[in-house]
Amino acid sequence: MNRRAFALTVVLAFLLSTIPLTEGNSNGIYNQSGGCSCHSQSGSSAATVSLTGLPTQYTAGTTSTLTISVTNGVSGSDGGFSLEVSHGTLSYMGFAVNVNSAGNSATHSITGSSYRTWSLDWTAPSSGTGTVTVAVAGLTANGNGQYSGDRWDTLSLQVPESGGAVNTEPSVSNLLLGPNGATTSSQLTLSYTFSDADGDAESGTVIQWYKDGVEQTALSGMTLASSFTAKNQQWYAVVTPSDGTDSGAPVTSNTLTIANSAPTLTAPSLQPSPLTEDDNLSFTSSPNDEDQDPVHFDARWFLDGALVPELNDALEIPSYATRVGDQWSVEVRANDSEDVSQWLASQTLTVGGGQVNTPPAIDSLSLTPSTPYTGDMLQLSYAFSDSDGDSEVDFEVLWHLNNAAYDFAQNSLEIPAMVTEKGQSWYAKIRVSDGNEWSSWSSSPSVVIQNSPPVTVSVDLSEDSISTTESVNVTYQMTDDDGDSPQTPQITWWRDGVQKSSLNGFTTLPASSTLKGETWTVKVAAGDGQDVSPVELTAQVTVVNSAPSATATLPVTVNSLETLTVATSFEDVDDDTVALDIAWYRNGFLEGSLNGSSTVPPSLLGPGQVWTVHVLPTDSDDLEGPVAIASITITNLEPTAVIVVETTPVWEGEQMSLTASSSTDSDGRVVESRWSWVALDGSTGTSTGTLLGLVAQSNTIITLSVIDDSGESASTTVQIATSQGPGILDFEASVKGQTVDLQWSWDGQASVEYQVLRNGVVVTTLNQTEFIDSPFLAGNISYSIRPILDGQGLIAGTSDTLVVTVEAREMAGLEPNATWGSISGIIVLLSGLAVAGYALKEERA
Repeated sequence: MNRRAFALTVVLAFLLSTIPLTEGNSNGIYNQSGGCSCHSQSGSSAATVSLTGLPTQYTAGTTSTLTISVTNGVSGSDGGFSLEVSHGTLSYMGFAVNVNSAGNSATHSITGSSYRTWSLDWTAPSSGTGTVTVAVAGLTANGNGQYSGDRWDTLSLQVPESGGAVNTEPSVSNLLLGPNGATTSSQLTLSYTFSDADGDAESGTVIQWYKDGVEQTALSGMTLASSFTAKNQQWYAVVTPSDGTDSGAPVTSNTLTIANSAPTLTAPSLQPSPLTEDDNLSFTSSPNDEDQDPVHFDARWFLDGALVPELNDALEIPSYATRVGDQWSVEVRANDSEDVSQWLASQTLTVGGGQVNTPPAIDSLSLTPSTPYTGDMLQLSYAFSDSDGDSEVDFEVLWHLNNAAYDFAQNSLEIPAMVTEKGQSWYAKIRVSDGNEWSSWSSSPSVVIQNSPPVTVSVDLSEDSISTTESVNVTYQMTDDDGDSPQTPQITWWRDGVQKSSLNGFTTLPASSTLKGETWTVKVAAGDGQDVSPVELTAQVTVVNSAPSATATLPVTVNSLETLTVATSFEDVDDDTVALDIAWYRNGFLEGSLNGSSTVPPSLLGPGQVWTVHVLPTDSDDLEGPVAIASITITNLEPTAVIVVETTPVWEGEQMSLTASSSTDSDGRVVESRWSWVALDGSTGTSTGTLLGLVAQSNTIITLSVIDDSGESASTTVQIATSQGPGILDFEASVKGQTVDLQWSWDGQASVEYQVLRNGVVVTTLNQTEFIDSPFLAGNISYSIRPILDGQGLIAGTSDTLVVTVEAREMAGLEPNATWGSISGIIVLLSGLAVAGYALKEERA
């Protein structure tokens, strides 16, 4: 039995422990970021919800961890939240948070209902989505299992896409709390100027009211009813501007000290009536003080219309001070020891005998309209009554504007429409006369000139039609009888007849929200900061096809031996199919054979040519985009300089031959060859032409520069090392009569021929090392031997010159004959000239 009782106790304890988990909405609720109607706002302290972790701008596909916190509010740790995102995906791993199947709303779970801070992940949407709206409602619960006694708060933020313009915080200026000299009967009104550098509309501005330095969390809005104020309280407000995306810096208003309200009273009435000389004379009046201050009466008594100072502040006139025929009246005002009311006069009583006139009275006093607006005429109406049946003879009217006398309308029953303005407070005092006596003054109810809603007179869009890459701005004109400036208009955007609430209040329709073929309608009701226009005007814009775009990219360099290829790409924001038309221009002239081709073959290319490609994109609606153009100049390849040394080996002092004929140009031809050299012995020189002949005395560096038909050049250098060449040795000459015997030796290895030079003229060529000459002439004769190697006569290898003397030949038996001497001289001369010519020819060869 004890065992069963123990088991039952455990089960009951478990069931009782689960009861709080099933009460109310502890398992959360989706899609209630604006708060819910189930939980009351009856908690003693306002809650504050915050959301951290959102990026200033999002990048598509990135994940951010969001943290929701609820502070202030009711005491305890129980709470909840409901979060919504317009785009992107919410996710969570754990038990404290639930995410709906769409991934666009999250709320606390049963487990999370005992927390006031929750975290979850948000993955940003794809590129091009545009601004994302994140809204959250946070609740502080008292844990009583009921909907009463809780407090909640809401917050809405917007996150623009990365790459867009960064939102600028709004600001507030000209912040003023009025009216000046407010009393406990005054409604406090807050006014300010909202500014936003981006042109964003005001959305989500927070207004906090402070009394004696303590925030009044239950109060909000731009007006504060007089029922919340009391004398000597100090009130101010803090305004934190918001454009729906960011909040600006808080601004504190001026401080108003609630002044004492002057007391009021009803018109005094003398009694008794009728009055005899045996009656004490007194008056009755009902005072009122909005501050609940003690009030006493100040009285001034008049006898036959003259003030009796001795009776000032007397509440009663004894009978002995009156006599038959006296006419008595009194003026009374209320006094709370700080301020006094207006003086109000009683009726006049005559101390009788005889018939006593009864002063007239005013019935049904009204001031219309009871809710006037700027430009409304005020009319005072009343009903005259007289118990004696007397007729109305006269009336007097005193108007009061903002509690000060308004003399310009004295004794008029109307205030002209041109005089009334928003914020004015009007009332009138009136008394009537039956010709004998005046009635007491009667005051009409006060009326306050209300704000006149503005009237929207025109709405315009910056464009009638746009593409999906363009934004459109809305402007509007309004009239306002109060002269108020435009503030907080009501702007809604409709796509194909369906409202897009995420754009409410926006003066710009962003390009990221539009698609081709859509028709957008904007509806605008102008606002003046307090009311919106009853007239709502509309304007429309159509989203038309966007032109495609293309790019054309050519290589940095291309020569005439390569294929020229254009790389193309295109973009169409409407995702239309795009065709590309390609045309090539050579030196400004269309090359029709290449239409539609993305390449130019090498056969059409030449150095220095300028090739331009035009790429024209056309979408599936035959809309052409701008032509993409790219140009390139065909690169000239430099030539190749090649030096061929035709003479080997190279001997000091001997002629050597070099040629540039092996130099080439792959994309043209070599048109010029330039030579320069510098020898080890310091000698230098230059030359032009394909061939170069040069006598080197020492090691020599030779440079060849070749220039092609496009002006490009290239150079090469060769270093020539010289060596000592072979030469003629042991050259001797002996004379025997009229013959000369020449002998010599050769120190070279190769076969060689020898030229015999007499007086510098070649007389013979032979391959022996001896020659016997019989010169025609006698006298001193010079001889030298020049070796000929491979057809080239050596210079340094030539022998030294020997000079011999040949005696004249004597001819016996012959007598000198002048004629024969002349003839023989001529023959010798001609022979010498012929030999000299032959030698010269051989030298040149």
